[in-house]
Amino acid sequence: MKTTLLILLLSVIVFNLNAQKIRKDTIKGENASYYQEIRFGSIKMRNIQNKDTLINMYYNDGKQVPGDLSLESRPKFTMEDAMKIFKDTFTSLELDQLKTTRGAFNIFVAVDKNGNIIEIEFTYPMKNPVLSTITADRLFEMETKYKRLLKWNVIGNDRKIKHLKFLLPINIFESTQM
Repeated sequence: MKTTLLILLLSVIVFNLNAQKIRKDTIKGENASYYQEIRFGSIKMRNIQNKDTLINMYYNDGKQVPGDLSLESRPKFTMEDAMKIFKDTFTSLELDQLKTTRGAFNIFVAVDKNGNIIEIEFTYPMKNPVLSTITADRLFEMETKYKRLLKWNVIGNDRKIKHLKFLLPINIFESTQM
């Protein structure tokens, strides 16, 4: 009986996880358009011009980079630099609203061999009152600043990888306190 109840309970949990709403849309602006995907309480936005949309990295010869490979390349910026760009995007009223929220504004970047960001994907909480209504043009403004200011020092065997990929998690609350 216990086993049957356990199997039933696990089945319900798995069914509920698989039944999460996934909504995909395109958000258009004057300067750029973004694919929007809403899943599991978060919003993922990426520029429709992005070509390398896979999470995996590949060597120049096409072989997949092992997932446990530790990259040697390091950023030429501090997380404070990334947090400042985030903070400068919002008005003082919006920053006051962001101060009351917790969570992360995640930036997933693809970097070329010269250390320049070539593509960016943003992920943030769906229930955040400021971020959930951000426009495509404001995201494009933020994307442009990140591409201009954030660079990496690509060294060693990392040069054999077509596009390096990094995740920059920005603490929303800490960014508003700067």
